[in-house]
Amino acid sequence: MALSVADFMGAMGKSESSNNYSSQRENEDKRRFVGKYQFGKDRLTDYKKANKEQFTMEEFIGDPELQERVMEWQVRDIDRVIDELGEKAEGFDRDGLRAVAHLGGLTGMRNYVRTRGEYNPEDDLETSLDDYYNKF
Repeated sequence: MALSVADFMGAMGKSESSNNYSSQRENEDKRRFVGKYQFGKDRLTDYKKANKEQFTMEEFIGDPELQERVMEWQVRDIDRVIDELGEKAEGFDRDGLRAVAHLGGLTGMRNYVRTRGEYNPEDDLETSLDDYYNKF
């Protein structure tokens, strides 16, 4: 049984930043990931478009309530895509797929499901989609 959205968010915040809203990391390719849940520019842009909001990366870092709102939207958006996958997602754990999507994006999660886990890239910290799937 999948964790509640709130419980999943709690586990993800602990994993991503030890619940540090001010956390920041820059990859070798200069992409920044910030906040308790380590969001990057692209996913924040998705949120802003979907919710007709505007804020800077610095405003996001300084606003814990905004970070929580974005993460709740993120989990619900991921759940929507998992539901759209229907039978293709059968046999997968929902929390694992949520984690895969958080790390690898919605397209990465779709590819992970489509290939039954064969699509398994790593991030700059050498964490693979499988690593995150199994962690959650």
